[in-house]
Amino acid sequence: MPDEKKILIVDDNAVNNTILRKILTSCGYMVEEAINGKEALDIINRPDSGISLIMLDLIMPVMDGFAVLADMNRTGLINSIPVVILTGNDEQETEIKCLDAGASDFLKKPYNAQLVRHKIASIIRLCDNAKLINQLETDTLTGLYNKECFNRRAEEQLENNPDTAYLMYYVNIEDFKMLNAHYGTSAGDKLLHFVGSLISCTWGDRGICGRIGADIFAMLLEEKDFMSQDEFAKFYGDHMKDSPIKGVSIKCGVYHIEDRTLPVPVMCDYAKIAEESIRRQYGVYYAVYDSVMSQVAMREHQLSNYMEEALEQHQFLVYLQPKHSTEDGSVAGAEALVRWIHPELGFISPGEFIPLFEKNGFIVKLDFFVWEEVCKTLHKWKEEGMEMIPISVNASRADFLLSDLPEQIEGLIDKYQLEPDYIHVEVTESAYTDNPQQIISMVSTLRDMGFKIEMDDFGSGYSSLNMLSELPIDILKLDMKFMQSGSEQLKGSKRNILSFIVSLSKWLQLPTVAEGVETQEEVEALKSMGVNLIQGYFYSKPMPMEEFRTYMGKHLKPKKVESVGIPQMLLSEFTEDSKDKPLILVVEDIESNQILMKRILSAEYRIDTADNGQIAYDYIKEHANELSCILLDLLMPVMDGFQLLEILHQMRIYLKFLLSLQQKQEIMEN
Repeated sequence: MPDEKKILIVDDNAVNNTILRKILTSCGYMVEEAINGKEALDIINRPDSGISLIMLDLIMPVMDGFAVLADMNRTGLINSIPVVILTGNDEQETEIKCLDAGASDFLKKPYNAQLVRHKIASIIRLCDNAKLINQLETDTLTGLYNKECFNRRAEEQLENNPDTAYLMYYVNIEDFKMLNAHYGTSAGDKLLHFVGSLISCTWGDRGICGRIGADIFAMLLEEKDFMSQDEFAKFYGDHMKDSPIKGVSIKCGVYHIEDRTLPVPVMCDYAKIAEESIRRQYGVYYAVYDSVMSQVAMREHQLSNYMEEALEQHQFLVYLQPKHSTEDGSVAGAEALVRWIHPELGFISPGEFIPLFEKNGFIVKLDFFVWEEVCKTLHKWKEEGMEMIPISVNASRADFLLSDLPEQIEGLIDKYQLEPDYIHVEVTESAYTDNPQQIISMVSTLRDMGFKIEMDDFGSGYSSLNMLSELPIDILKLDMKFMQSGSEQLKGSKRNILSFIVSLSKWLQLPTVAEGVETQEEVEALKSMGVNLIQGYFYSKPMPMEEFRTYMGKHLKPKKVESVGIPQMLLSEFTEDSKDKPLILVVEDIESNQILMKRILSAEYRIDTADNGQIAYDYIKEHANELSCILLDLLMPVMDGFQLLEILHQMRIYLKFLLSLQQKQEIMEN
């Protein structure tokens, strides 16, 4: 008999306990006793109880045997500790009731020593074998089937039910490695246990459920259990709020099983393809596999096979797209963009390979390549005495998983003897919301080291105003695609939204870059709003390094610039101050707009200007009786037009004539 097998005798009869103790100890068992059900539960619920089997009398004071069985069923202990009922009668109804409650066998009083020894040994052996089989089949952390057992059980389920329609589910915890690294493996294990328990409690009795990878779960469910996207979203919201790690994203791929001859792992792969199609998509919880996804997966597999070789053979090229100043049209910066030209496949779109590399992690190597190529170029310009301009380089989400990212970038700056001012780090807005604490910390370190930080694609994500005020940012980069819809031009509400965003950047004292600009109308509108730099096909598409060098030479800022290109003779015309002319106050924070309004109106009016509401208010108090008209921009820093109007109304200062932003714009355009 194996050592350390402990048996608990639960009986209020001391004589019976003495007899059983003598029989059991003679066989090498350890024995513990309880005289009622309450004492028994206290013992078996101890973490270190080590009870292998319970011998349970039914009739006892305080708590009887039936109550013990009921409690063990409630807690699940009945599945791990076998119970032998001690009884002095042959009532079949009692035996059936005990068997239904989970009892393993019965022993009749008075006890037959030989029968006791054989029954106890047999039950313990069967229980040990069951535990061994369970350990071989289940995942110890979640209690679900392990990968091998899941595949086998799913195959059996499909074979035994040929007329039932089934679905294969592939469930993935997004960024689990990052969560594990950030919160620790203990928190990661709690998250896996939570997800496993959620799957088991919800679908465990309706299908086959397993953990088939580190953070991967699979389920074989009947098609009738399929949930709509809305139903799945509600289920997700109702349950994931209790997750031990908050903000976890779980994605699910679904494969409608049509070909039952496919191996179960292949079915899982199809469901995985569907799941991968929705990664990084906010508010989308599952996708259903189709043939188009398979073609995409094959293409991704092809590109993944080529990527390492492509980097070694210099198939990746760094292009530069210029950023033009709205003040004088000169080149004031550039963005580095990577292009892939394959000797057989030809030009491969960044929109195709960048998301793939972000998914498979290769983006980290590619980004470092781009960083180094940019540093090489800037070093070459510096050595040749060329005028230097800053170049912005994209930093992917995956880059911020590297604890030494700032050190790597600083190493390149030192290697190529550059100043950090010439390197701008572009971080997408959505990256901040995905993993704010880690990214903000690392970006802050880069900023402290002297690098300029650009928030890319601003307006396309979900930043709160409070979050925006706290982020380490030097420049806002506006995504014009956010404002464009097909051939629709920048008008009406879209223009007002963009104007508000630009004004917001002014309040935060952040310069702005608009990218994706394609038309003259967009350029003029952005200039009038006060955008600082413009990038897009209107000026130039991205171009190779040497071609950009020639382009830059033609478009650098002239050594001497007349005020925004307006002839000096016109400037002198509207500096004259005639007391006979009506007085107009132009309240506008963009200097070029002030100058333009002066040029238009100075022939008939005296013009004074203010670049924010506070200065305008002070001026109005002093000159209210002289003013004939105010041209008021509503969106300005310090105090905007709305605030100024409210204050003037409260002070009972009434204006004879007020032009809105839209009316003012019409004057300027005409």
